[in-house]
Amino acid sequence: MTLELATLDADDWPIAREVRLRALKDSPSAYISEYEDEVAVGESAWRERFTRMRWIVARHQARVIGLASSVRVDSRPPYERHVESVWVDPRHRRTGILRAIFGHLTEVEPDVTEWRVWVLDTNSVAREVYERLGFSPTGERQPLADGSGRLEIRLRFDAR
Repeated sequence: MTLELATLDADDWPIAREVRLRALKDSPSAYISEYEDEVAVGESAWRERFTRMRWIVARHQARVIGLASSVRVDSRPPYERHVESVWVDPRHRRTGILRAIFGHLTEVEPDVTEWRVWVLDTNSVAREVYERLGFSPTGERQPLADGSGRLEIRLRFDAR
């Protein structure tokens, strides 16, 4: 399979939005955000996301089949990034798409030595995927801000 990896810029916001909405429809229980909320987000808010997030897509035959974003969190060290909005088209899962996306992220952000991700504690599939990529639990847990009682756990990958 021929795979193209690309970093999106703010003018590509419709692509990020369309794929993000596909992800929320495909796997709603894997995300904190809900489709109904995200579908209402307009152009200016999407462009603002690009000021704090780097968006990567994987394409096969011009169709986006994978997405992830890298986020710089102000309260964290500059060598650390969070991975968010991760999704791979169900027809292409377990084929190395996420590994390729993550590899591309590390190439375009060479100064990042620590990658972190929050995963819902009930999402064992995501935890297994990240662990196969080399992430390990940090021991940190946090409740979701929505008051649902759901918890996230943090995983870490050391790129050094």
